[in-house]
Amino acid sequence: MIEYFTQDPPPFGNISWTMLVVWAAVLVFGLYLLRSYRDSNPIRLRFARQTGLVLSTLSGLGLLLLVFKFFQVPVLDWRLWSYLVAFASLGYWGYALYQYNSKLPAQLAASRPTRVTRGAPSRGGAKVYSTGGAAPTPRPPREPRPVATTTRREARRDKKRKGR
Repeated sequence: MIEYFTQDPPPFGNISWTMLVVWAAVLVFGLYLLRSYRDSNPIRLRFARQTGLVLSTLSGLGLLLLVFKFFQVPVLDWRLWSYLVAFASLGYWGYALYQYNSKLPAQLAASRPTRVTRGAPSRGGAKVYSTGGAAPTPRPPREPRPVATTTRREARRDKKRKGR
């Protein structure tokens, strides 16, 4: 088994050209995540930057090994190195998917401000946000509103006249 990984590799063929395209695409994607990706949420942005850094590093290493294979550099053109980089990349993809699907939503939920409503829902009132601290202290109930003596139309007309 060890002889398979350390023997002289086959010439630069179709599989090598395919891997060259794959590594180049992953490198471009990693550099995009690292340099150009924008997100308003700092937790998602940090995840994207870390993923971009790791993908760029692994794909750059894969491309470097393909260059060594193309120029037939001894010891560095062994299959062993390409397999190690490929398995490390697959392992990282699995880890990144696990982080994205299980850990990242919990971090996003923990960082999002919680909405606190006080009393009965009011129309047009200001919303109060907190960071999940202690519960707000209850306020005493409001005074009941007086019975309207005018129609809504008349009240609006009076309000408009006062504003002039």
